Amino acid sequence: MKTRLKRLALTAFLLSSTGVTFAADGANAVSDLPGFGEEAYFHEDATYATNAEIAPATTAERFVGDSFVGDAALRLPSQSTGSNPYTAASYTSQSGSGYYPETYTPEAYAPESYSDIHYPSSDMAAGCDGGCDSACRPKRKLFSLFDGDCDCWASNEGLVWFAPDRDMPALITTSNVNTLPVLPEGGTNNVQTVFGDDIDGEVSGGFRLDYGKFVTKNVGIGGRFWWMADNNDSYAAAGNGSDVSIGRPFYNIDVPGNDALLVALNGTFTGSIAAQSELKLWGAEAYSRIKLACHNANRIDLIGGYTHFELEDTLGISSVTITNATARTRRYADVFAADNRFDGGQVGFEMIMNRGRWTARSLTKVHMGNMNQRVRIAGRSSDQTPPAGVNVTSGGLLAMGNQGDFERDTFAFAPEANFKLGFCLRRNVTLTAGYSLIYFDNVTLVGDIIDTSVDGSLLNTGQFGNRPAFEFDDSSLWVQGVDFGVTIEL
Repeated sequence: MKTRLKRLALTAFLLSSTGVTFAADGANAVSDLPGFGEEAYFHEDATYATNAEIAPATTAERFVGDSFVGDAALRLPSQSTGSNPYTAASYTSQSGSGYYPETYTPEAYAPESYSDIHYPSSDMAAGCDGGCDSACRPKRKLFSLFDGDCDCWASNEGLVWFAPDRDMPALITTSNVNTLPVLPEGGTNNVQTVFGDDIDGEVSGGFRLDYGKFVTKNVGIGGRFWWMADNNDSYAAAGNGSDVSIGRPFYNIDVPGNDALLVALNGTFTGSIAAQSELKLWGAEAYSRIKLACHNANRIDLIGGYTHFELEDTLGISSVTITNATARTRRYADVFAADNRFDGGQVGFEMIMNRGRWTARSLTKVHMGNMNQRVRIAGRSSDQTPPAGVNVTSGGLLAMGNQGDFERDTFAFAPEANFKLGFCLRRNVTLTAGYSLIYFDNVTLVGDIIDTSVDGSLLNTGQFGNRPAFEFDDSSLWVQGVDFGVTIEL
């Protein structure tokens, strides 16, 4: 008797844990099918009570061997008595004292295939990320890595990202008419920096693609590629100095003191100047994901894999100065390029929560590895006084003895966070909107490698002194923004 009571208690516990509730004799049953699949009731690891004391008159009809079949078959639409097979009114007992019809046999109610079962509309309904798995599959066991079924996913997103203002020395200045555009800013000459100091980080578009496949139910492999459009800032001006004086500021160690290469000065110089800063950023990843845990409609995945980032920061600036009295023409061009290439590993977690048609995702991970930093500095200048020919020399204004190609490797890390909200349009099609943030540590940017100290006596001579000089300097950069896309799971 004690054994039968224990089994009865176990049966009641299992049924209550799946959300199945029975009333008194002759009452109705109200429930949803947990898991909505054959694994929920007919999986080989499912545990059922044996020899339970339920409605003795029909006990033989409710058991197959020593296993209790359960009520899954009674919930088939073809056996319901009401218009909605999942309402309490559809399960009125036909036996009077039991929970099953007197004529019930497992063979009579078992479907030909489980695809014949129609699911109710609820928060855990099939489709729209209804279970622990993104493709609306039944609940799975923790760390069950090799139990069949494969799925694919494809995520396509448009990005609206922006980078912060980047530090840069003052590169182009203006001042009042008939005054010298020499730093510091302000003063009686109303000196202003019109390019440099802070390079504006404007909004940039881009895209992100994420494709992958579950090789088992709980192990998936995928690849992700993202690209941010060039983030540019530029300035161009030309004139004779009648409205404003224009110059390229530097610190002249020959004086010593602040100085400027004059481009336009009223009655003396006429010229033009142009400058452009450009930031390029893209990344590619190959990763795997393992389901660590899942409960109801929530799950946590472990993410790990390989990452490649490229961050390029370039600056080009050129100027032409013509002396009004002699037609002497001097040209200066400087180019600075910093290329950062990251190769390393990544590790992180993705948490997924589903509520009906809504899905919330949180992806946090960190990329760690080697940052290869490459810097290229080049300059050129020319000087001509007609009718003499043009004298072209190596070295511009800020690119002189510091010209060359430089390279080094350093350890770097890049934390990343993505937060996304999705709405399921159809079973496997979800519209998404989210926020992304990536922080890059130990990168070299152009603003950190420009030396504005120049020996003014060596300009246009092809000779170089100790300044300007080159030195690696670590910096950091982050990008953030919103993303919109569609995810398809097959």
